[in-house]
Amino acid sequence: VEDAAEAATPTAEEAGIMATGGTFALPQLNLPPGLRVDPATGLLMGVQLPQIEGVKGVTWELFRTYEYQPGLKGMPDEIKNLDGQKVVMIGFLMTLFQYDDIKDFHLVASHWSCCYGVPPGLDGAVRVRLAKGEEGLPNTIKPIRVIGTLRVKEVKEEESDIVWAIYSMDDAEAVILDY
Repeated sequence: VEDAAEAATPTAEEAGIMATGGTFALPQLNLPPGLRVDPATGLLMGVQLPQIEGVKGVTWELFRTYEYQPGLKGMPDEIKNLDGQKVVMIGFLMTLFQYDDIKDFHLVASHWSCCYGVPPGLDGAVRVRLAKGEEGLPNTIKPIRVIGTLRVKEVKEEESDIVWAIYSMDDAEAVILDY
């Protein structure tokens, strides 16, 4: 039975992840010139947000200027003022409850924000819910671009006071960046 369990568990290489020098590296992504994934942090580097009329580009660097405090105490006005605005962000998909036809997920800055590293804090993830009629995404390691209405507020579990998110996007559309 033990041998069968070991045989059913894929190796890192079989899972599409290569172990190198005690660290993990993601498979090569087909990215446009100038865009790369930093192997030490998993962060996308060289991101150029598209210029879309009526849509504000938001970077992870902005969100990293604020470390969560209950009640959003101390949050910079530059972030608070994004509430209710249509924004575009680029990041990676981190599934919550779905594994195919994904319509509810977290957008995170780094691949290391999941099972291969330290999950992001509340300031490092955006809860995304795709708009009705939007096609769900497959589970992917490729970067995605998300456009939607940003909400800046504490989102709590219904049964408790546990804060799930401080950033969320409603009525979003998402596209896998496959170059």
